[in-house]
Amino acid sequence: MKNRGRDIAVTIVFVFFLFAFFGINLLKSPEEISVSERRKLAMMPEFSGENVKSTKFMTDFEKYALDQFPFREDFRRLKAKVLFDVFQQKDNHEIYIAENQASAYKDKFNEVSVQDAAKKFNKLQKQFLLNMNVYYSVIPDKNYFLAEKNGYPHYNYAEFEKLLTSNVNENLTYISLFDCLRPEDYYSTDTHWRQEKLKNVVNRLGENMRFHKRFEEQNYERSETHDFYGVFYGQSALPMEADVLVYLTNDAIKTAKVSILDEETFEMKPAEVYAKEKLEGQDSYDVFLSGATALITIENEQAETEKELYIFRDSYGSSLTPLLISEYKKITMIDLRYIATPALKQLVEWKDGQDALIILCTDVINSSSILKVF
Repeated sequence: MKNRGRDIAVTIVFVFFLFAFFGINLLKSPEEISVSERRKLAMMPEFSGENVKSTKFMTDFEKYALDQFPFREDFRRLKAKVLFDVFQQKDNHEIYIAENQASAYKDKFNEVSVQDAAKKFNKLQKQFLLNMNVYYSVIPDKNYFLAEKNGYPHYNYAEFEKLLTSNVNENLTYISLFDCLRPEDYYSTDTHWRQEKLKNVVNRLGENMRFHKRFEEQNYERSETHDFYGVFYGQSALPMEADVLVYLTNDAIKTAKVSILDEETFEMKPAEVYAKEKLEGQDSYDVFLSGATALITIENEQAETEKELYIFRDSYGSSLTPLLISEYKKITMIDLRYIATPALKQLVEWKDGQDALIILCTDVINSSSILKVF
């Protein structure tokens, strides 16, 4: 009898919560995006005979139900906190917290991919940069600074660097940046480096590329925005404090003429160095040169030189490049993840005797198949 009463009580509680959550889900408006995960959430699928017959409705409804589940973010945080604090798990989705920094551990690098990256660097030089001053650099991920001393898996970054440089043509000059950075030079909740912390990086590049002024001589003005939550914040679901996003401005940046490639019309359209409207979007880091863009040109009307720079970059280059504007008459930014080299022959004016910099993070080099070099 006692068991029967317990079963009835459990059933009543279960039915109560089932209908309560169902009612809440009906009453609440569906959310379009998840700020923490920086992605669009699934919406209620269209109910039609064709969708039901093809099972598409049920498949899409399942995604909708998972994405729009009431208190979804709270349950994600609770799960992550229990894993860390109760079960003493050292990571969540391979993301860990060390020295107040979130990072994703990696236990090995892809040798074939690194060698492929080197071949693509060589091909770029032969196709477009034959008579230029060509440099290349690797941007280390945070794992390089944090993993070993905090007991997390990591690969041999020295071997990674050696494998790349030994396969790149000797006509390309390597500029090492590994000793120019520290963990605090990156956002605590994100993979990217902080623009205001790139003094050593810019000066190292300048020493090799013969810049006229050092970082500290550029008279930058500082602007900042609070509550920047990076990619690790959403992926880990851990309660982390927001970063402060800072962007730097000087006279050359303020007056620079920026054009970006419209991927629909394939024509260049005007833009800004800092796309401030992006601060209200899914990823505030896109404030730097509008985020993921295949091709950008920046003209500096205040330049004291006729030098030009061609920079092959990934998302890290978005925040670095504004700090190089003062040194060049024109900068052409190319992201080979979004544009293939055959298109560059028509879209870019290549000039002999100029500077070229290939600067990519370890993650991109470790997945070099995404670089569209043909």
